[in-house]
Amino acid sequence: MNWWLWVLYYPLLKFLSLFVFWVPKLRERKNFENRNHSDQLSRSFRELGLKADLCFEFSSEGEYQQVASLIEDALKIGKRIELVFFSPSVEKTIINLAQSYPVQIRYFRFPLVTFNPWTKDGAFIRWITSKRLTLVRYDLFPEFLAWSQIKGHELVMLSVTFKKERLRKRSIPLMKRLFLSKASRIFYASLADQEWGIHHQFPAPYFDFRAEQIKRRIQLKEEKFLRHLPEYRQLKMYSEQFPPSKRLLFGNAWPSDLFLLENLPSDVFVLVIPHKLEPAIINEFIEAFKKLGRTAIELTGESEFPKSNTYILNRKGVLCELYADFDFAYVGGGYEAGVHSLLEPLVAGSASIACGKLHQRSTEFDMALTLNKVTEVKNATDFKNWLLRADPVASSTNLNDLFEKYEKYKRDIILC
Repeated sequence: MNWWLWVLYYPLLKFLSLFVFWVPKLRERKNFENRNHSDQLSRSFRELGLKADLCFEFSSEGEYQQVASLIEDALKIGKRIELVFFSPSVEKTIINLAQSYPVQIRYFRFPLVTFNPWTKDGAFIRWITSKRLTLVRYDLFPEFLAWSQIKGHELVMLSVTFKKERLRKRSIPLMKRLFLSKASRIFYASLADQEWGIHHQFPAPYFDFRAEQIKRRIQLKEEKFLRHLPEYRQLKMYSEQFPPSKRLLFGNAWPSDLFLLENLPSDVFVLVIPHKLEPAIINEFIEAFKKLGRTAIELTGESEFPKSNTYILNRKGVLCELYADFDFAYVGGGYEAGVHSLLEPLVAGSASIACGKLHQRSTEFDMALTLNKVTEVKNATDFKNWLLRADPVASSTNLNDLFEKYEKYKRDIILC
């Protein structure tokens, strides 16, 4: 047991917990963590005299999706798995998964304000039974580092990125260096991250494991459309009246993206899926399209399919699958806080992808750029030139290579 964990880390977190009664966010955090005490599937395998084969730790839903395929494949071959997560945003997903595999899964909300190294469910280091811990991207807590220093324990790190360090031209922080030096396997998020890691004496491959999960979603798209998008057949048949070069999917869109469509020819078919689906946002899109000279029709599934050159789809959970039907895809968010997922259209098969200028934090932009698939558009002229090219840019790398690598790396991670 590492003395510094208890002498330094524990007092720091206990000091933080003193503010629970005055800070609403800390009270919410405490209530979230306290569910570990009452939730049966949060009990450690240790209480049953069992040990897990694998433990995965991730912060939120996005990081869980990075390893969802690995977890699914490990469960299929009978592995016992521990899932540790930090954010309430992924809690429902994990509970639903565990209820489908109650014998094989235990999950644990990472204790921050309720951290207590002397109780069986107050500290990760006392709860975990697996000797292999796989960390996904962000959560470099000292407790994980302390665990990795125990003899026989193995640390794996996935989706490691140096995006901030590269942009700011800074060296790797000490804590991250300590984690990388303890890891037996490292997988970087992009080629640029791999090159940075090699430069700092941490050579390892790069791979985005979420690509496999997206591929599996695309393979099941017809089933999803039957349940969640009954007008899909009509929408597809109508959109195919337009040439592929004049069909555009505007995914995860914000009203702030629409200035790019100024002076867009009327013979271009546009399907918009807003990032937010509140009525006020939908109305804002409709009014913005009016100013652009387009009549946008909201598709709700509640009326006969109308005909237009512009549709707004008010539906959750189908964007990833719809990318497979469009050669040209624009991904929104590049004029807000940052571009949304570029990996979804990339893996779905969109031949040419565009986004706004705020992509600096996106490792997926780096991957798409490596494959010569993405274009940054700064104004309506850039956008029109990108969309009306005669032929989409061909990929310089076969995407099948991604899935072959997944099978190889999967064996390294889950077949322990």
